[in-house]
Amino acid sequence: MKLTSRSSVSASIIALALIFLTGPLHATDRKSSSSDDRRVQDYKRKIAEINQRVAATEKALGQAAAGYKAQVARKEKELKDLQEQYQARAESAKKAIGELRKDQAELAKALSNYEKALKEKQTAEANRKRDEAKKKAAEDAKKKEEARRAAHSKKPAAKKPEQSKSDKQKRIDAARAKQRAEQAKRAAEAKARAEKARKDHDARSKEQREAIRKKAEESRRAFLKRFDVNRDGKVTKDESKQVLAAEAKRRAEARKKALASKSTSKPAPTQKPAVRKPAPKTSLDHLRAKYSAAIKNDESAKRRLAAAKRAYDEARGNRKTYKVDLERLGKNYERARKDAYTAGRELVSAKRAYEYARNKRIEAQKK
Repeated sequence: MKLTSRSSVSASIIALALIFLTGPLHATDRKSSSSDDRRVQDYKRKIAEINQRVAATEKALGQAAAGYKAQVARKEKELKDLQEQYQARAESAKKAIGELRKDQAELAKALSNYEKALKEKQTAEANRKRDEAKKKAAEDAKKKEEARRAAHSKKPAAKKPEQSKSDKQKRIDAARAKQRAEQAKRAAEAKARAEKARKDHDARSKEQREAIRKKAEESRRAFLKRFDVNRDGKVTKDESKQVLAAEAKRRAEARKKALASKSTSKPAPTQKPAVRKPAPKTSLDHLRAKYSAAIKNDESAKRRLAAAKRAYDEARGNRKTYKVDLERLGKNYERARKDAYTAGRELVSAKRAYEYARNKRIEAQKK
């Protein structure tokens, strides 16, 4: 009985110990399983969020692709419309240019015809005037001849015999013969002078040629003595410049010495103070006349400036104007502008002088 009780007690103790030992183990297993479930849920939640973001991105991408396709279609349509508009404008412009070219050709043809007709008209008018002038001159000559004949028939007088054409030809031939004789005479004189010079040269004696040679040698020796500094028988440009500079320096020193000797020998005269001459007085009438003349000069200068400017502008606007004429007109315009400026200044000066003199006279009369 005791053994059974002891064994039951030991069995109960062992059972209790096992219960106490196995209790914490079951508790830790439950805790780990619950934490594993939360992590799975977190992962699933994150995966779901990523799937949603991917879906939203794919949706946005689809919308962007649709918008891109729509914009491309719209731009292609606009480009097609612009091409059609450009083609239509180009065709209309080409058509207008063709019409304008046609009008230009017609105008050029009409202008050439008009110029041709005008030239013919001017030529005919000039011929008519020339014929009229010839006819009038012939009639005047005829009237004068008739009057002269009538006067001679009424009052005969001794008249000089008219020179015939043969007399005139004789006179021309005589003048030509005289001219040829003078030319032959001048040629003979020139030939005689040349022959005389040649004979003189041949007749020149040996002593004369020797004297000329000696004189040339002496002049060359004097030239070398003056300019040949290093005595090598040759004269260079540097040596000539050096000698001329030295001679100029010696002349300047001699001139200074002469002036110094003159200043020491003769005392300088005392200079009298310059007397200032009073300015000539101008009358008010003279200033008024000068002012009136300045006004006229200013007006004429302005008229000339306006005319020069108008001529220059017209020439510059005309393409057929030559460059020389344009430059000449430009110079005339610049000259007229300077003249106008000078005339304006003179007018202002004359006006000031006249008004000043008039005010001075008024003040003097009041006093």
